[in-house]
Amino acid sequence: MGQHTLFDVFAYLCAELLASGITFTKDGYPIFPEHIMLGCNPNDISEMIDWRNRNKAENPANTIIVMYLDDEFLYRRLFRLKQDLPEYKRFLAVAGFDLSPRIGMDPELQRFNITLGMMATIWLGLHGVRIIPNWRIGDQSTLPALNAYPRNAMFAVGTLGCSHGTKQDKDYGEIMLRTKVLITDPQLLLIYGPLLEQNRMLMDKLGIPYKLWREYRHRSYAATQIGKVA
Repeated sequence: MGQHTLFDVFAYLCAELLASGITFTKDGYPIFPEHIMLGCNPNDISEMIDWRNRNKAENPANTIIVMYLDDEFLYRRLFRLKQDLPEYKRFLAVAGFDLSPRIGMDPELQRFNITLGMMATIWLGLHGVRIIPNWRIGDQSTLPALNAYPRNAMFAVGTLGCSHGTKQDKDYGEIMLRTKVLITDPQLLLIYGPLLEQNRMLMDKLGIPYKLWREYRHRSYAATQIGKVA
């Protein structure tokens, strides 16, 4: 795209989306059109795998690529959206870019990263890639981002790096989870990574349908250990 800074990428994507008829919420988040989102039988999804390990996918046409990677790597991908487009199209769908909106981070930076990731995801969708919205947000100030998604949609979320935390962390996490469910009413949650038992119990209690895939590194390590035992 010939851009040199993230602000240039942000401006480019914003202009592209506006030219394609995408509207934004009053809080500045791009609204996801339903026609670019993945709609399929969950049983047709054979695998979720991260971008770095995409060539290990056994069946790309039934595999969802996830972008749960460090920010510096994701920023580089944003500079190569056009070049990488044929590669994204090889797969069933791509889960939204997961730029960090960490709690404790400056709220403006949280919103910048969320909005940038959303716009890049929609850009892919407008160019023929089926996409799945990223369910992750930051602190409570970023909850309005969820209003940019259609209710009762399929969402993806990565849990890599999530820890048990303190009781205060757990209580805050439960409040946020309940709030996100109320706002989005997810049809199905696709989870990439480990699922903490307290979160599993809460999702079962809330009646959230979900499918879980452990991260590729964990799966490949487990397969290696099984091979050693055999």
